Amino acid sequence: MLYRKMRHLIIYFASENICYTTMNNTMILAIGGAGCNMAKAIMRIANASWVKEAAYLFADTDICHLSKLSKKGYETLILQHDSNSFPVEKFKGIENLYILAGLGGETGGNVAGIAARTAKSSGVENISLIVTLPFAFEGSRRLSKAKEALNSLPDVTVRVLPNDELKERYSDINFINAFAYSDKAVLNAIETGRP
Repeated sequence: MLYRKMRHLIIYFASENICYTTMNNTMILAIGGAGCNMAKAIMRIANASWVKEAAYLFADTDICHLSKLSKKGYETLILQHDSNSFPVEKFKGIENLYILAGLGGETGGNVAGIAARTAKSSGVENISLIVTLPFAFEGSRRLSKAKEALNSLPDVTVRVLPNDELKERYSDINFINAFAYSDKAVLNAIETGRP
């Protein structure tokens, strides 16, 4: 397991897969396209029952994407591109919150911090922001935006997973399977580290 501290940030990669018992009042909040894709993947591959049983909320600006999720029975929230607030009522009764987002795009980078601040002010006890940084093949512009978003995150537990570091751990990583490895790293960050 690798931890590197940067101010209030923890760069985190889990090499083990430790399962915890079910936690009550837990929400996994997926923000933006990347966050929603991560959440869908971890629901499918999670080992820990509490991860499968947690409340999931998918928040994005992509109405078509959310509509598909809503038809499958998932709770969704349509975000506005220029929104600077997050509905506080979504956190009612929540004690443990995991926020998943990919930095480098518009939605995750802008809204993840807002959601974390709102949750904190509403009294959520344990907040863990789990964010990924783009692969190099996604372009320097996305990486630059991701670093900018990273510096603006609030003072909560932040686990940063630089996708490019996965290449150092997995020799068979390529353009086709890269995001599957990233999803596994996100899941490990959730299952091995409570907020």
